[in-house]
Amino acid sequence: MARPALTTPAGAVIIRRPVAVDLSLCIVSLDCWRVLQDCLESVASAEPGLAREVILVDNASRDGTPERVRERFPSVRLIVNGTNVGFTRATNQAIRLSSGRRLVWLNPDTVLRPDSLGQLSAFLDAHPEVGIVGPKVLNADGSFQPQCRRGLPTPTAALAYMLRLHRLWPTNPRFGGYLMNHLPVDEATEVAAVSGCCLMARREVWDAIGPLDETIFGFGEDVEWCVRARNAGWQVWYDPRSVIVHLKGQGGVQSKPLHKVWGIHQAMWVFYRKHLRAQHSWPVTALVWAGVWSSFALSSLSVAVRRSAARVIARH
Repeated sequence: MARPALTTPAGAVIIRRPVAVDLSLCIVSLDCWRVLQDCLESVASAEPGLAREVILVDNASRDGTPERVRERFPSVRLIVNGTNVGFTRATNQAIRLSSGRRLVWLNPDTVLRPDSLGQLSAFLDAHPEVGIVGPKVLNADGSFQPQCRRGLPTPTAALAYMLRLHRLWPTNPRFGGYLMNHLPVDEATEVAAVSGCCLMARREVWDAIGPLDETIFGFGEDVEWCVRARNAGWQVWYDPRSVIVHLKGQGGVQSKPLHKVWGIHQAMWVFYRKHLRAQHSWPVTALVWAGVWSSFALSSLSVAVRRSAARVIARH
């Protein structure tokens, strides 16, 4: 019998499989089959003691991802969007269809270890006051990705980060507070936010604070959601006993650098406006606005120059 499907107003084809499980893993893909297959294989072999569902939202890939997923991973619940609706909206699509008591955001360019999910789930079991937990995230070469645990991006912390002062004084919490460089990487820590490349949350958090902010297209939504959870009384923790690999930059946005630059800076301003503006005077807000959009202009110019140089080299 054919699986039932429906079409959403956004042009998405949704295959429904109602289940009740421990974990709902929500993945968003965009032209990244090369890494997605490794991600899905690692999910299939991770923590067999936890019942899970995998919900994949594909944002109009042109590399054959939906067809390959249907063929190679028939148990995956598949949503095929007609256009790229962004990471936040697509993740919300997946979570709204999910039935797990715990939610997992997972990037398609990640690879889990067999115990990655089990460790995160055990951490939530042991700490009922914790609503969100994230793992230790490594690059492909085994080096640490500091973005997997973050402090609050206050104007001072954000400025130090943007000026790379955390690299000059990595152990000084005043300059490294956003990436928490002054803390040991192998120590469990309460944080302001963990990375959305792999994040486990209780269903109750979603019920309490609602979906990801869809005014953010796809960068910084993890920080915003974690801060909302903290404001609602939940703790957010980094647990290094759980380890994953994140092949950063291979999840579908690398082909559109200007789009990424816009998304990052737009998310900065949305976050400040929602969570920090009320705490600061208008001159500070004016400086933040100027800083964010000056950085956007410079970053865009840098991307344009690199593209131009690449075209010149290609012609010769």
